[in-house]
Amino acid sequence: MTKNPPPGHPITASVLITDPEDRLLIVYPARQNATWVLPGGAVEQGESPLDAARREVREELNLVLDHQIHDLIAVEWLQATKPGRRDRLAFVFAGPRLHPSDQDKIILQYDEITAWRWESPLNALRLLHPRIAARIASSLQCRCSTTYLETKNPEGTA
Repeated sequence: MTKNPPPGHPITASVLITDPEDRLLIVYPARQNATWVLPGGAVEQGESPLDAARREVREELNLVLDHQIHDLIAVEWLQATKPGRRDRLAFVFAGPRLHPSDQDKIILQYDEITAWRWESPLNALRLLHPRIAARIASSLQCRCSTTYLETKNPEGTA
């Protein structure tokens, strides 16, 4: 018997982490046809987006940033792109500025992430998945407000 998915939207949460040179920490997922993304992942049942962002950074990078991730940078609603998929919400939180000694603590969870690197904002926007780049572009320029976006299919339906 096939279970119906729970009501509501799936939610993802990611973190924008920088270094003293204002470069962005980006990660490469361990899945086929992946593109560079920000650290983060799916919000689990009963978990807040902020708690999920903190957990994902702990799991993927071995960084405990629990009290250093708090400001919301962007929220985006994404319309489903394929039949059988659901619309979803994506949250991006501001993470800390990591010092060189902090990056020595990074240990990748290789079944999730195969690589990480620092990139200038301009290079990161070129390497990141286009939706993620669009989600953070305005906040990189002004670092002053939360952005809410909606991404709809050009045809208007999934």
